[in-house]
Amino acid sequence: MDRELRTALVRLLAFCSLMLSGTAAWGGRIEVPLRIPLEPLRQALGEHLAASPAGRQAVYRDGPCRYFKLGPPRIDAADGRLRFVGPGTAALGVEVLGNCQNAPLWQGLVHFTLVPQLDRAGRLRMRIVDSRLTDPAGATQPAVGLVWELSKRQVHPRLEQFGYDIGASRQALVALLRTVAPPQHGEALEAALAQLQVLAPRVEAAAIVVPIALEVPDAWLAAAPPAAVPAAPLSEAELDALDQALQPLDAFLLYAIKQLALDSADERLRQRLFTLLLDSRHQLAAILSGEASAGADPVRALFIEAWNELRAILDGSALRYALFIEAGDALLSLDRAAPGLGARLSADGLRQLARSLRPGDSADPLAYGWEVDAELMELFQVEKIPEAAPPRRSWLDFFVTPAHAQERSLDAWVPKRDELGAYAARIGGLLKNATATELQRTSLAAPYDGIYRSLVPSTALIESCWRQYVLREGKAHYLRSSADSVGLMQINQRVWRGFYDVKRLRWDTAYNARAGAQILMRYLKSYAIPYAERSGDIDHVPRAAYAVYNAGPRAVGRFNKSRPHPREERVDDRLWTLYRGIASGGKADLRTCGVNTEPASH
Repeated sequence: MDRELRTALVRLLAFCSLMLSGTAAWGGRIEVPLRIPLEPLRQALGEHLAASPAGRQAVYRDGPCRYFKLGPPRIDAADGRLRFVGPGTAALGVEVLGNCQNAPLWQGLVHFTLVPQLDRAGRLRMRIVDSRLTDPAGATQPAVGLVWELSKRQVHPRLEQFGYDIGASRQALVALLRTVAPPQHGEALEAALAQLQVLAPRVEAAAIVVPIALEVPDAWLAAAPPAAVPAAPLSEAELDALDQALQPLDAFLLYAIKQLALDSADERLRQRLFTLLLDSRHQLAAILSGEASAGADPVRALFIEAWNELRAILDGSALRYALFIEAGDALLSLDRAAPGLGARLSADGLRQLARSLRPGDSADPLAYGWEVDAELMELFQVEKIPEAAPPRRSWLDFFVTPAHAQERSLDAWVPKRDELGAYAARIGGLLKNATATELQRTSLAAPYDGIYRSLVPSTALIESCWRQYVLREGKAHYLRSSADSVGLMQINQRVWRGFYDVKRLRWDTAYNARAGAQILMRYLKSYAIPYAERSGDIDHVPRAAYAVYNAGPRAVGRFNKSRPHPREERVDDRLWTLYRGIASGGKADLRTCGVNTEPASH
């Protein structure tokens, strides 16, 4: 029996058995698009034309007097077709005694109108609907008609030889779709994939779309009722389970963002990737702390939001990301087209999607660890904080308490009420030194330098009341919030995973102060100052910087909303009060965790 016929019969039997089992009512149809962006297509087509055996950019050549050369083309969409325009030169003549005789020369633009179509092997090809030559300004040149009539006999076949293979994309898409079906729908999805059809491509504004059609149960086309979300706070076991569910998504985003940053030296692109990483991690931290609702499926919701931003960053990117983009787009399309399927993003699905960025990489893209990643720090310009140099020892140390011992005592000091004055002086000096170090490393013009000097101690005051430690069962323990932020500057361990040493953030007061000062400096320069320059209000600089510190880059202007969130409004107003007190010369009052602006009595 013919192999294709046998395969078709097997699929038909599987389909019929599912129909007869009564497990689902079939008849609905969804389309999951394979989206091929025009820019990768242009690159592939340009490489195809440039690889001519006649020489670089020579579509054909017959001696020195007969040739047609075509430069890098531009491709865009027009009326459901592709418009191909590229610079070219041509000559058509005869060589006589080493010279070209009667050789009409042309230099200008070649225009093609193309319609994409699929051949029997599933490759995307271009059918030429129209072609013509113009001068460099786009005006028709009747005198070169003969040149083109003779040249296009060579040019048209060369262009129509181009093929863009979507087979690998289709296979990767099917493999990825298999990972998203809940167990109760796995058999039905498998039957749907067995009946998969590839439809005729269509041209959209920035991509060619090849629809993949699936016949699915009608019930999948209707929105499933929302799952019940517990109203009560999650138990410790439930929080641990939620944390375990969110870790693969965080690992996926970190892997993808890092690989994309490694591929590009564009600092603006890297900044956008860094912003996406920070925002996604702040959302994860907010969910785990209970500040934001986890919803019925937080992994799916966060993936969709992060993917839309990542997709925007990669818009018009290189050919190498085409499979990654297509696979992620397909997941979103399936989610929108068949909400009743209840598609879920499994760790295996995220792993497959991540590996499409680096097919030959043997490392697990979902590996989750807390160690510092030096490569990640370099990519996103996070400077390593050096170990404190040990002081020199002398025989006097036997009689005088060395200064370094006093400094180290900060790392176990939970001050009593009568020690608050001395403690505040020590912590104030530590914050002042951390601020000065950052200003020396990253210069700020006035008045931003003064704003930064007041913002660092104000942030430490609102975050921790200048405390690195608290007493727990009679022992000093590092201060830790419900959102997993630690220490003096309340640096979130999840947000900065891979950038800072978690152990030192917890137990080294000076390290925590330096890390917080670094983070504030970055937020000030990257987000707060640009925001204030747009708004025209210099007072927005400290408020915007803290908003980002508190909730991520997307929160930069939250204090300036007409209807702010009540909790956020209280926090932002509190920061503004502390900041103005410090900026006006006030001193931190650790008894009230406020600022004392009264002059000292003598």
